Amino acid sequence: MLSLCSTVIAQNQRSKILITIKRQACFGSCPIYSAEIYSDGTVVYHGEDFVKVRGEQRHTITMDRLAELLKAFQRANYFALKDRYEVDEKGHSMTDLPRTTTSISLNGKTKKVIDYYCPPKELVALEELIDKLAGLYEYIGPL
Repeated sequence: MLSLCSTVIAQNQRSKILITIKRQACFGSCPIYSAEIYSDGTVVYHGEDFVKVRGEQRHTITMDRLAELLKAFQRANYFALKDRYEVDEKGHSMTDLPRTTTSISLNGKTKKVIDYYCPPKELVALEELIDKLAGLYEYIGPL
């Protein structure tokens, strides 16, 4: 058993986190969870509340899905997005919205974007694609 654990730890140390997504609470029943997607296709999901599966789950996605996700970040021009979307063009904000934070680490560059209010449609589409291609819908809902 110890050798299996050591092997898993060694594999995870070699594989790097490429993509993350974290969905946070609202005043209602918004799903609260996060996930990390590693360079070897490993997905580590952490379900907290208002999700079908709570706790940690692990699975692997195909390299094709991982490549599709990386292309989606490129299409969204992710590195050119603002770091935060929390107010509209007039400086107005809102309360009771869920916050979604995404990130990518690729070729020595890292970028994190916080989506709370008035994000561009490309960012929202990317967030949904992360959930889909990473296989997160199996864990998050429907309840």
